[in-house]
Order: sequence, then C-alpha cells, then structure tokens
Amino acid sequence: MSETNTVPGRIEALRRQMQKENLDAYFIFGTDPHMSEYVAHRWHDRAWISGFTGSAGVVVVTAGSAGLWTDSRYHLQAEEQLRGSGIELFREGVPGVLSIDEWLAKELPAAASAGADAWTLSLSRQRSLKSSLARFGILFRSTPDLLDRIWTDRPEMPARPIYQHDTKYAGQSRGEKLGRLRRELQNLKADYQLISSLSDIAWLFNLRGSDIDYNPLFISYALISSEKAYLALQRKSLSDELASLLEEEGVTLAAYDQIAGLLREVLDKDQRLIFDPDMVNTGLSEILHASCFPIERRDITSGLKSIKGGTEIEGIRKAMIKDGVAMVRFIHWLQHSWERAELTEISIGAALEQFRSEQAGFIGESFHPIVGFRDHGAVIHYSADENSSYRVDQPGLLLVDSGGHYLDGTTDITRTIALGEPSSQQQEDYTTVLKGHIELAMARFPKGTRGVQLDALAKRPCWERGMHYAHGTGHGVGYFLNVHEGPQSISPRMIDIPVEPGMLCSNEPGVYREGQYGIRIENLVLVKEQFSTPFGTFLGFETVTLCPFDRSLINPGMLSTDQLRWVNEYHSTVFNALSPLLSREEQRWLGEVTAPLS
Repeated sequence: MSETNTVPGRIEALRRQMQKENLDAYFIFGTDPHMSEYVAHRWHDRAWISGFTGSAGVVVVTAGSAGLWTDSRYHLQAEEQLRGSGIELFREGVPGVLSIDEWLAKELPAAASAGADAWTLSLSRQRSLKSSLARFGILFRSTPDLLDRIWTDRPEMPARPIYQHDTKYAGQSRGEKLGRLRRELQNLKADYQLISSLSDIAWLFNLRGSDIDYNPLFISYALISSEKAYLALQRKSLSDELASLLEEEGVTLAAYDQIAGLLREVLDKDQRLIFDPDMVNTGLSEILHASCFPIERRDITSGLKSIKGGTEIEGIRKAMIKDGVAMVRFIHWLQHSWERAELTEISIGAALEQFRSEQAGFIGESFHPIVGFRDHGAVIHYSADENSSYRVDQPGLLLVDSGGHYLDGTTDITRTIALGEPSSQQQEDYTTVLKGHIELAMARFPKGTRGVQLDALAKRPCWERGMHYAHGTGHGVGYFLNVHEGPQSISPRMIDIPVEPGMLCSNEPGVYREGQYGIRIENLVLVKEQFSTPFGTFLGFETVTLCPFDRSLINPGMLSTDQLRWVNEYHSTVFNALSPLLSREEQRWLGEVTAPLS
C-alpha cells in the first residue's frame, strides 16, 4: 500500500517536503487560486490531507503535530471525520480554544518559519498571517505547492465545456456589462481591473460552465481595460463557434496557465490596476506589484452583480415557482411514502433532485443537499454518505436544505418536516425559529443598514428562550451563479456593506439540539424599497421562496397577531402561485397544509 493512501501517511510525506523547504509549519486552506468557497477536485487538498470534507477550515501541520480549525457548522462532522487521523480538532468560536497563532506559539521554537502555497493564498490572508504570527516571532512566507509533490494521483485541471447564458435570462449583453464596468473604471481613474473571482467572470461575460460541482463556473481570469477585455481560460473548454463569437465582440482569449505572462506583457508601471486582495492570490499579486500601480479594493463586478436587474428579478420569480412546485411535490410524496418506501437520507436527496429535474430550465443542484434525520439534523452542514446515511422509517424530524440552478435563477430552501407526531418541545422549538424567521421577513429598516444590524432580529426569539444558533442568518445568492454570493451578509460579522434594493438574500434561523434533532427554516428574500418619510428611505424584504411550512410543528398560540397574519398571508400566496401547476391530489393536499391558522 502506498504511504499516501492514508491520512497519517500523507502528513508524514508532507513533513519531509517541509524539511526540504526549511518550514516548521505548513498551512492548507482548501481553496483554489481564485479563493473559491467550493473548488474543483484538483484543489480538494484539505480533504486529501485530513479526510475532512467540509467547505471551511484550515489544516496546519508541524513536525510533530497537526490541527484543523473550523467553525460551528462543522464541529460534529469534523470530530467524526478526523477520528484516527492524528489531527486535533480546534472548534472555532468555542471559548478557550486556541487560535492558530496561539497554538503555533506553543508548538514551534523561536524564530520558526511557516508557509503556504502562494497560489491558493490570498494577499490579504498572507498579510494577516504575517502580522499575527510575527507577534510570536514566527516568520510566515508563501511557498511552492508542497502537496503537488506528494499527491501522485491528483486530479487534472478541469476543462469542461463553457456555454452562453442567453441575454433573455441575463438581461444585459456582454457589451453592456463591460460598458458598466468600464464607466466605473473611468470614475475611479483606473486603467485596468484584474478579476479572479470565478462567479464575477461568469456574470460579466454571460458564460457558464461546470468545472466545479454544484457551481455553474469555469476556471479563468479576466483583465479589463477601457478598450480591451482579456479572458484567460482553458481554450479547449470553448467551442470554435463560441470562441469566434467572443473574439468578434472584442474579447481577446488567452491560455489560463499564461496569466502571469499576460500581466507582465500588457501592464506597465504607470498604469493603475484595480484588484481585490481578498480574491487575488499571492502569486499573482507579486506580479501586479512589480508590473503596475495597484489599487486594492473590492471588485467592481461584485457590487454590480449583487444588485439584480429587472430581467433577473423576473427570472428569480419564475425559478421560485418552479422550485416551489418541485418542493411541494417532494413533501407530498415524502409524507405519503416514508412509512412504507424504505427510504434513506441519500435516497430522499436523490428523489428531491428528480422532482427538480422535471422543471423547465433546470441545470442541476446548487449544492449537495443536506438531508439530516433526527440527530443528523443537528449537524449544521451534514452530508450523508453510504456509511452514515440513516434509514428514515420511524417518527422524527427531517431537516432538508437544498437548492437548484435554473437558467433563470438559483434557489436555496430549508424545510424541517415532522414525520409522525411531533413532541411539544419540537413544536416550541420550531415555532420559536419561525418567529425569528418572520421577524426578519417583516423588518423595515433605513437605507444604509448593514446585515450585522439585522441579524439579531431573527435571533431574538431564540435568545428569549435561552437558545442560540452560531451561524449567520443570511447570505447573498447569485443569479444562476454561486448559492453563496457576497458582498452582503446578514450575520454577526462586521461586514461594512449595506443591504440594498435588488439584493437577494437568505433568511434562515435555526436551533440545533445535539444528539436529538435540528430545525432550520430558510426562504430567500428580495430587498425592496418600502416607503419614504422625512427620516429617509426605508427598505424591507419580499419573500420570494414558495413552499409551505409544516403546520404540525407550529404552535399558533406562540405567535403574535402580526406573526400569525404573516404566516396565513404567506401560505395564501404559496397556494395561489403553485396550485394551478399541480395535480388535483396535490392541490387538495396543498390546500390543507396552507389553510389559515387560528
């Protein structure tokens, strides 16, 4: 058996490479050269070195120890997956848990050296690590990719076909979007922008791909000036017809692996180039600082794509109807099948994908579905596999967090479903979460409000009962793009980005009782102007997701008059929008589950 067939063997092989580079510690972030949240298989390096498959976390290896730091969404998952690996779990957010720099200060000798692959390390992260580790006398530097030397069967660079996202869905042509970007460049007195974010590139060029599972993206870079647009990608991903069309429209195609040479060739010292230090890797940033006058700021395209236009909003509404039909048919089927169909968490997820696939314009799931039965529902980002998947053949709560990509939008929805008769505690917990969900859905707030100011609205009902959920309440959602899209966030994180009209966000409070069950209720909401007063313009949310809540889990006596009215009005909207598209039996069932609560 090869040494690198096991996690302990891989760590030992990495330590030998660290010795060659005179490194006392090595960081693995689990991202790609574009700082993507979800990455192509080639960059599943955190999973390869540790066995942990969550989408967030940092592995640090020293000569004698190894640790994984991850947030509360993955504490239970990481504990299970790290068992027997020799890697210690550090639960971020838990009082008393050592930070990475504190741990390294204890593990390493004075004047030690730590490093990470320059091409999967953002410039801002490099600066942060340099600063924090320097306090303990540890030198941090970017390095070659050490895993590439030992990962003998590493997947190749992806190069799946790229296709156009038609203007009838996108709302604006490539030329129009490039024009908007160029006007912003002019306003900022800049000559170029380098874009590394894959979702920004896909949005800007009205192109989509499938290089990353569950993400309609393709591996690329873009360099834009007032006159030129360079797109660096895997040329074999483009058909000759699409390549010719792009070139006719003024897009210069370049090879993905030649981006460094392109920057050196095109740029000069007097030119001002905008790039996002959170998204551009250290390898490229070093070239930029040597080749031009860099201006560090958030990508212009990040703000442009977060504000959905009229055609996109119309598409979102259509996608929500299609997704709502799929969800209603799924829940109707589940409620009538679970006692006799020999279901598992995996087969339930597959059934939901099948219901979605019957809808027009469905491209694929927007993330791997989270189907957690009973205590698995308390694992916030649980992912069932053949070894862990429960049979769903007895009463309990089932948490289903899922979404779809359609040509006219991306969806993300969570429903907690009672199979059998729920307990009074389950009803109280569910209704408490629902109260928080409604409070955010009904919120009115002045223009300029940040997401951190809204997060507590959804959490307050939980806090009043002495409960808490450690994840944020909402994230941005892309338009047939990433299901997690910035720059906005409704969370405790201090993100200085206002919630603006046209943004699409999630509203997903929850409660998780370890070893028992999890409850989360998630709809997508569109930010809209509500009214103006002498005090300014006020915004609010329009809930666009269409799917009933589980009325067996709602205790109406816990809801205020306004909250009860909101539920009844929402259920009426769901019924009116979806019932014409359902069978008679499905219509009858939907009518029952959306009947007014009293």
